[in-house]
Amino acid sequence: MTPGREHGSAIRNLSLKALSLGLERGCRLVVVVVSAPVLGEAAFGRFVFASTVTAMLALGTDLGLGVWTTRALARTDGEANGVRIVRVGLELRALASVPYALAIAGAVALSAPGEPRASMALLGAAALLYAFLDHFGAIFRGREMFADEARLNVTRAILTAAAGLAMLAARQSLTALCAGLAAANLAGALYGLAVLGRLRLIEPRAWQGKVDRALAGAALRAGLPIWIAGLVSLLYFKVDTLFVRSFCGEAELGTYGAAYKIFEGAMIVPAVVLAVAFPRLSRAHGDPPAQRALEWRISGLLVGLGLLAGAACFFGRTMLVALLYRRGFARAEAPLEILALGLPLVFVNYGLTHFLLARDRGRVTTWLSAMMLLVTVALDLALIPRYRSPGAAAATALAEIALTAGCLAALALERTTSARRVARRDRRAA
Repeated sequence: MTPGREHGSAIRNLSLKALSLGLERGCRLVVVVVSAPVLGEAAFGRFVFASTVTAMLALGTDLGLGVWTTRALARTDGEANGVRIVRVGLELRALASVPYALAIAGAVALSAPGEPRASMALLGAAALLYAFLDHFGAIFRGREMFADEARLNVTRAILTAAAGLAMLAARQSLTALCAGLAAANLAGALYGLAVLGRLRLIEPRAWQGKVDRALAGAALRAGLPIWIAGLVSLLYFKVDTLFVRSFCGEAELGTYGAAYKIFEGAMIVPAVVLAVAFPRLSRAHGDPPAQRALEWRISGLLVGLGLLAGAACFFGRTMLVALLYRRGFARAEAPLEILALGLPLVFVNYGLTHFLLARDRGRVTTWLSAMMLLVTVALDLALIPRYRSPGAAAATALAEIALTAGCLAALALERTTSARRVARRDRRAA
């Protein structure tokens, strides 16, 4: 592909990803901002808690297979090899769903009877279906089928907004909202399977009832470090939710959750950029000069976008909270102000962690995530009991500084090691 065509393809893919994922995240945000005033701070806090717990448990089904699938498909040629990769990834995800179901059953049993228990069960089902939808997206990204991924995102976006809001309008309760979200994800998963079948990325004849052990072993060896890093990363992003609820109660969690949803919504921007760029970063792994040039371009873009997003949330916090949540959530301005300061670093860290993954440095990201979890827990314990939700926001922002430093150090070490390896090889050749 010529540079001009490659540039045009990247712009087209970025546009498709931005529009579809933007619509999908936007619809989810609409559901949140419509439901928050209807439910009130306490019930909204229960929703934030249940969705956080189920999201954490659902990540247990990932096993790093999403990133592995994208990377493996990007690096392989041939339809047969592609079908084999897709099949093994889905088989392993299905096997991992069994312990997930048991964990959700335990979480449901531990929940208070009534609305908390029903919401945990329904969001547990929704989270598992959403995890499979994300895996379908990883398959499309690996083949750079961004138009198909866009259609999948748009479909689940419309289903989420329509089903969630319809159920909330029919019966203004947390249980009704969760039922609508579960139904939307079920319909989206069925659509995704239909698309994969139409594109012949899943072949029923190739499913012989036994797992390809050689490829499954390779997938798990490559994916598990990425999964552990992602799991620990989710913990350090979400553990503040558990601490706020424990120390301050559900109403304060509702306040913090309202601010965090805006902060989280801004993360769509680096997610779009890296979703499009990651297959190219993976292919450039064997060409260090091209890889470094691509990393610098991505980093510059993320810095600029992060500064814009941070400034918008910081200076527009009063307007954003009033516009999105109306009355009853004015206290969300304080944590949003602090979270906005961390947004530029969040954007940069999206890039840095993906640079390490594209260089097959999944274990490094695991250690960095473990470090971040320890830092976040320490900051949460120090700040939340005294400062409540603003303390949780400060812990999140400060932890991003530590992650940036760790990623830069790891990348510098990796470049130095690679340069020495090349120098030794050249000396042996001479």
